[in-house]
Amino acid sequence: MAEITKKKKRRDTATSAEDVATVEKKRIVDQAEIDESYFIGALWNDPFNNYGQYARAMKGESFVHDVWGFYFDLGKRMYDTGIKDFDNITVYNFVKKIGVEKLFEEFGEMNTVREVVDIVREGSSNIEHYYESIKFSYAVRSLVELYGDKVLIPQNKYDYKILNRDQLIRYWQDKINGIALENITNHDAQNALPDANKFIADLKKNSASMLEFYNSPALNSITQGLARGHVTMLGGFGGTGKTSVSVDKIVLSYIMNKQKAIIILNEEDADSFRTKIILSLLKHMTNGKKKIKRKNMVTGHMTPEEEELIHLAVDKWNELSEGDDRLIKIIYMERYVMVDVEKLVRYWANRGYHNLMIDTHKVSDNAKQDKRWEIFVEDMKTIYRLTRKQGGGLNLRTIVTFQLADSAIHNRFLDYEAIGEGKASKNEASVVLMFRTMWVDEYPEKKNALIVTGLGKSKMNPNQNEGIIHLTEGQQYYLMFTPKNRFGRTTEGGAKVLVLKPNFETNTFEEIGWTTVGNDKGGR
Repeated sequence: MAEITKKKKRRDTATSAEDVATVEKKRIVDQAEIDESYFIGALWNDPFNNYGQYARAMKGESFVHDVWGFYFDLGKRMYDTGIKDFDNITVYNFVKKIGVEKLFEEFGEMNTVREVVDIVREGSSNIEHYYESIKFSYAVRSLVELYGDKVLIPQNKYDYKILNRDQLIRYWQDKINGIALENITNHDAQNALPDANKFIADLKKNSASMLEFYNSPALNSITQGLARGHVTMLGGFGGTGKTSVSVDKIVLSYIMNKQKAIIILNEEDADSFRTKIILSLLKHMTNGKKKIKRKNMVTGHMTPEEEELIHLAVDKWNELSEGDDRLIKIIYMERYVMVDVEKLVRYWANRGYHNLMIDTHKVSDNAKQDKRWEIFVEDMKTIYRLTRKQGGGLNLRTIVTFQLADSAIHNRFLDYEAIGEGKASKNEASVVLMFRTMWVDEYPEKKNALIVTGLGKSKMNPNQNEGIIHLTEGQQYYLMFTPKNRFGRTTEGGAKVLVLKPNFETNTFEEIGWTTVGNDKGGR
């Protein structure tokens, strides 16, 4: 009799569990209809921004309802071809082009998607909520396929509805881990000593992704170049040529290595930036034998010979780019606002532009007066999140120029203090470089004269002078400091200060030698 009662209880429990699972499955399908339609409405309402953020994070198969999976995939394909606005004519032409007219008609053509766009137009900022709901639903359905209806049935403290997506996945992963642990009779401890071949292969892979500064063996010896997934900050005082240095050392490297890059400008315009590239390129390609007066390019009053030199430089640039004029994009922002920067970077990174230059990073134009430096630091955190390899980052090579604080203009030795109130921003960078002009009393035979030694012999410069370099009175020189360096020593840690000789007429910065600057932070 007792056995019969137990069997009956098991049957009743099983029936009850099946009922619960059936109800939950219907609830998931019904809720998905709402979330998926609203998500598509939000995507199609602003495809340029929203597909840029979610195109790579979703797949059509993530949707319960075929109709919304279809519109997601259709929108993604349009976005990937560069279409920014999904108007009727553009959509119908694209549908015809890819041959999905029958499905498009079956799902209600533009009427279906236009209806949900109208519904969510005022609430499209909730797109993240709809996205998470869809991903949660997909996770639940995937877990049911693996573990069965038990995923949907509350038991003890477990209830899938009160967990978020990560918690739910971790819960069921832990079940499997628990089973695995019960079958372990001993633990396998791994040695810290690596497999040499694998270790060497990993090191070579990482080093291969470094982009060297152009024609700068000394600068490369300090930082090893620009690494993927890392931010480099380049600081200088106002009007000292931060943009010019970055063009000669970095933009030319983009060109010579055929690298896709986006350059975000917020101070000087695109033609001014192009002028610097052409001057620098012309100097390197002719070894300084042919020059254009920079003033003539600025005023637009070039001689016929100078116009011919511009043609020569542009032709060489085109040759180096193998005719691809899309390799480098210059984006001028009238208002520098980080939320817009992020949208632009994501959009172009999705199209293979993995080199980012921001000239100049400053406090966002929409910053409140009493929060300016806090926002400067927070914006640098955003730049780092975009740059990093993991955690949703885009694995970029990022160079950010910035202006050193006026309060540090009398500091002989440049360190984090020169960043001013936003010094916490250096936490987001792997390398921080800062430069200043050489002071009058640092020239030969002056009170604080610097001793400059040659760069030393290297593969690139086998004939380089290793002795004392005699500086020229009246010639301007730059001193490059390295306050932070995850790939080598810092100047505060004993690394030498790099001496550069600028030539603004040719927009070039020649590496001269090394020196040591006393860390007294004193004045003149």
